[in-house]
Amino acid sequence: MQPIRSMFNEVRYELVKIILLNVFLSTIILFLLADLVALIFNMPLWYVIIAAALYFIIMMAFEVRKISIRHVEEKNPELKEILRTAKDNMNEDSLMAHALFFEVLEKMKRISSGTFLDFKKLMIKIATIFTLAIVLVSIAFFNINVAKFDNPLERPMAAISGFLGGLTGTEPEGMGGDAGAEVFGDPSLANLGKDQLVATVNPSLNSPDFNSVDPASPASDPLSDLGGEGGAFNTPEGGYSDSGLSERDQERSYNYAKQTQG
Repeated sequence: MQPIRSMFNEVRYELVKIILLNVFLSTIILFLLADLVALIFNMPLWYVIIAAALYFIIMMAFEVRKISIRHVEEKNPELKEILRTAKDNMNEDSLMAHALFFEVLEKMKRISSGTFLDFKKLMIKIATIFTLAIVLVSIAFFNINVAKFDNPLERPMAAISGFLGGLTGTEPEGMGGDAGAEVFGDPSLANLGKDQLVATVNPSLNSPDFNSVDPASPASDPLSDLGGEGGAFNTPEGGYSDSGLSERDQERSYNYAKQTQG
């Protein structure tokens, strides 16, 4: 009968909504835990998103397939056996079948969706989500570095990308032979040449010989051109000898040279 079929479809719809809520909360918990693990192992966020999406799809399909009349009877003992009997006799059109269907419909009106919820598990999931959210927000707010390990999936993912790239005939980005050329330039520029540079150090530079120093000449004196006309420095007209030094300076130079000669 159509009313009984509609009733069973409605029950199934209510159970799917409860399953959706439970699986959604479990997926949030998994996402937050995976995000925390990804921070510790320095993994990219898309690992977490893929893991959460796969968990949601797999668990949703698994739980929906578990929907049965027995599950409804376990949550509602007053419907025990009567729902199964009504389902088995949906195609009957007898007086007894009509009386049974009427009784089932009356009892189903007194059943709410809350009877299928496990409030204890629901509160545990909500508390877990709240705790994990506080931890992750605190890590982001205080800028705490929790990356303690290297990404263990980096090499396997690179190997899989290389394998898939070999099958499709394309190299993954960053895996080709010219990937480093853009960063380090032409490799031929790094080749060492065969030319040798010979450097000779004169040991006498540390002990100069002042006896070989030539006396300063007026032409090499940087002050010889200063003073204008008739007033040039280091000239005989200015009270200096032909060497460009005064008698006192010449005497000091002679005494210094005599001392250095021993």
